[in-house]
Amino acid sequence: MIRMGIDASTVCTGYCIFEDKDLKTYGKISLNADIQWRDRIIDMVKQLKELIQLHNVEQICVEVPIKTIKNVITLERLFTLQGAIIGVTATMGVEVVPVEVSQWRKQLHLMKGIKPQDKKEERKILKQRSIELANQLYNLDLVYKSPDSKFNDDDISDAILICHSVINRH
Repeated sequence: MIRMGIDASTVCTGYCIFEDKDLKTYGKISLNADIQWRDRIIDMVKQLKELIQLHNVEQICVEVPIKTIKNVITLERLFTLQGAIIGVTATMGVEVVPVEVSQWRKQLHLMKGIKPQDKKEERKILKQRSIELANQLYNLDLVYKSPDSKFNDDDISDAILICHSVINRH
């Protein structure tokens, strides 16, 4: 089975392609943040559609936006993007597997050892752990520069680990 993992956002979406359990390719789709967000979603979905067709993707594993996000604007944009992804994949006959953030992180033990007092830094800790785990599992060289660096490859590592978690559920 050919699967695509997606860590979707309206500015930079990480993706990967697996054939069975083999990671075949990965990357990210980055869009200009100055473009209106709805237009970015349209561009994002067009590029995802091209990747799906190019790799004959049969199943997409996509992270479900965290419903507890307090920023309503961010939540609206992420759910709009997810709806657009589901819509385009439905027209292509591609199965969508929604993956809860807490589910894949727990399955891969990324939350282990994070204490309540670390809550402020949790997101930064998880970015680094995600990159390190994807590098370890698949012998990659994804980049982690610093907690707040825009050059970190956590969008890609999250996509890989989302798909990895689905493949290795059983």
